[in-house]
Amino acid sequence: MSKFNFQVKANPKNRDASSENQKLLKRFIRKWKNSGMLREIKEREYARTKGQKRRQKRAAAKRRAAKRLKKSNL
Repeated sequence: MSKFNFQVKANPKNRDASSENQKLLKRFIRKWKNSGMLREIKEREYARTKGQKRRQKRAAAKRRAAKRLKKSNL
């Protein structure tokens, strides 16, 4: 499993603890989702065959190519 190292810090100027806690929670969840940790956990739920891995890589390459093509057309 890859290492994920991220943290969120409270704003010392903000006196309202409940709203600061909500902000911290939202910020942490956003960072957690963007880190790819959830995706990696889901990938490791069950074993994948070589063919499945190959198909997944090929599909990811097609998505990247389409994204680049779309970006260059803009």
